[in-house]
Amino acid sequence: MRTSIVAATLVGLGIMGLGAPGQAKEWTAVRIGMDATFAPFESVDPQGKIVGFEVDYANALCAKMNVKCTFQNQDWDGIVPALLGNKYDAVISSMNLTPVRAKRVLFSAVYYATPPVWVTTKDNANNDTSPAALKGKLLGTQSSTTYANYFEANYKGFEIKLYPGGDEPLADLANGRLDYVVLDRLVTEKFMEKNPACCRVISEIPRDSEIFGPGVAVAMRPDDTDLKAKFDAAIKEAAADGTFDKLQKQYFKVDISPKK
Repeated sequence: MRTSIVAATLVGLGIMGLGAPGQAKEWTAVRIGMDATFAPFESVDPQGKIVGFEVDYANALCAKMNVKCTFQNQDWDGIVPALLGNKYDAVISSMNLTPVRAKRVLFSAVYYATPPVWVTTKDNANNDTSPAALKGKLLGTQSSTTYANYFEANYKGFEIKLYPGGDEPLADLANGRLDYVVLDRLVTEKFMEKNPACCRVISEIPRDSEIFGPGVAVAMRPDDTDLKAKFDAAIKEAAADGTFDKLQKQYFKVDISPKK
């Protein structure tokens, strides 16, 4: 009876058939979670399909790994809990590798790195983003991100508005509901292409290793070391054979490959 209860529990958790402890799983399919609110990396097109640089890059990695990949849209706040709950097998969604996150998930090698930036409205001439200069101003960014961590570490006591997606803080900035935003540079530039009257970039923020980490990587469950090995090999191959470079040139005017 105890065996049946344990088996039923494992089925309910979706972890039957993963092999005995220490036994490598034979990966033929990989479910990928994404928060599709972060164009041009991932977003939902008018037909409801998830598209973007990381979708194309993930498909290229999956081809090199000889696995079939499927994509699931997941809000950012729940993206790690859903991974750990076995809703999908990997997160490929502009997740920066940080020491705090590495305590919960297993990361692949870094595959891209872009700078965070300060953004304000076009009619705001101030370029000083020090806490003293921004006292009393309303700041905003996406919740549960390294950008939110940056505010928490450096702008204590400020009113900081957090949003579920990447475009929302920029939209509120454009509509006068925020004074300053910190977000990814390329996401900001993509938004500004569609909303040219919106805002301007003040400056880039240096990538503090504790807050922002070395760059973006694939996140997996801690026990899936065999899957990490597959992703690491595919990432290395994609960098060496020009796959990454070809894809990034389709989407970006700058080099986003991680610094050596």
